[in-house]
Amino acid sequence: MKKTVCAIAALTMIVSSGLVAQSRTKGRSGSRGSSGKTIKVWESDDSAKTYIMWAAKEFMKTHKGVRIEYEHVESTDARAKIELDGPAGVGADVFVAPHDHISALVAGGHVAENTDSAYLNDFIDAAKTAAVFGGKTYGYPLGIETYALFYNKDLMPEAPKTWDDVIAFAKTFNDSSINKYALVWPVGDSYYDYMFSGSFGKRLFGPNGDDRHQHNINSKEAIEGLKFFQGLRSQILDVPSADMTGDFANSCFTQGKAAMIITGPWKTEEFKKLGINFGITTLPAFPGKTQPATSFSGVRLAFVSEYSENKEIAQEFAAFLTTKANLEKRFEITKQIPPRNDITTNDPLSNGILEQTKYAVPMPTIPQMTAYWNAMGSCYGGIWDGEDIITDVNSAAAVVDAAK
Repeated sequence: MKKTVCAIAALTMIVSSGLVAQSRTKGRSGSRGSSGKTIKVWESDDSAKTYIMWAAKEFMKTHKGVRIEYEHVESTDARAKIELDGPAGVGADVFVAPHDHISALVAGGHVAENTDSAYLNDFIDAAKTAAVFGGKTYGYPLGIETYALFYNKDLMPEAPKTWDDVIAFAKTFNDSSINKYALVWPVGDSYYDYMFSGSFGKRLFGPNGDDRHQHNINSKEAIEGLKFFQGLRSQILDVPSADMTGDFANSCFTQGKAAMIITGPWKTEEFKKLGINFGITTLPAFPGKTQPATSFSGVRLAFVSEYSENKEIAQEFAAFLTTKANLEKRFEITKQIPPRNDITTNDPLSNGILEQTKYAVPMPTIPQMTAYWNAMGSCYGGIWDGEDIITDVNSAAAVVDAAK
C-alpha cells in the first residue's frame, strides 16, 4: 500500500535442505555462513514471506551449494535499511521495495543493473516503466496494484460504468443525515484524486513520468478534470474534505452506509472477513470519455544490491522469482496481481483490479514527487471545499517547480 511505514522485525530465517532455522550470521553480503554461496533476501512478512520461502526451496533444488537466507524487512523500509546496511557489508543480496523508491536507490548507487535486455518482454507496460530508471533496467517486477471501484452487491447489483451513473444512483440512495452516501473515498488524498487531473489527456511529469518540467499540474486538461471533481461534492458527497478521510470512508462502506468505495486490493481480505457481498470493477468513465478513469499503479519490485558479492546468483534468484510459473504460484499464495502479459488470473475480485491496471500509470519516481504529494493533498482538499481551482493549482505547481 502506498506511503505505508511499518516496523522492521529482525528475525532471520535460513532455508536449507527443506528445513527452516534461526540464524545470527554476520559478515559481508554474500559471504556469510558456509563455504557455499549464501543469498540474503529481504521481504515483508506473512504471505510475501511464504512465497520467498517456497521459492528458495525450489531454487536450491537446482542450485546445489547455494543457501537462501530470509530476513523480515518490510518493503517500505528496505530502501532506508540498504542505505545503511549495504555499505556496512551486512545488507541483503536481494530485497523488495515499491517502485517509487527506484530513483533514490539508483541515485545512491545501491542497486545493480539488470543487463538482460529481453527480461521485460513478457511484462505489462506499467511494470516495464516501473522497473526502468534512466533508460536502464534495475527492478524485477513481482506484483502490481492500483485502486478501483468496490461496490456492495446487496445495495447495487450492477456497478456503474460512468460518473453519470454514479450521480444518478446517488439521487436515489444518499441521506446525509445518517452519513449514507453512494460513493466514498478520501477526497483530499492526492493518490486517489489523480484520477481527476490525470484522466483528461496529460500525464503527471510528462509521457514517461520523468520530466520535472512537464508536471502538468495546472494544465488546461487537469483543470477540466478538477472542475468536474469540485462539482461532485454537491451531487454525491457533501462532506468537508477534512472529514472524508480514509478511515471514515472505510467505516461507511463496512457499515453498509456507502454502496461504493474507491480503494485498493489491500482492503479485499478485510471486506471478505466482514462478510460483505462485494465486487470490484474499473473506475467510472468521465463524461465524454470511452474508457475508465486513470489511476496510479504501484509495482512491487525485487532489486539486487550493488553491494552483493554474489551478484550473478542473486540476479538469477531475482529473475527466478518473476518467471511465469513462479508468479502464478505467488498469486496463489499472496493474491497480488502478477504483472505479466502471459498470466490470466481466475479470481473475480483480483480480475477487477487487473482490469483497472490497464488504465493505470505507475507513480512517477522522480524526486519532485515528495513535493507533489504534499502540495496536491492541500490543493485537492481546498478545491473540494470550494476554493478557486486556478489559484490552488498554480500554488501547487509553484511548490513542485521549486522542489529539488
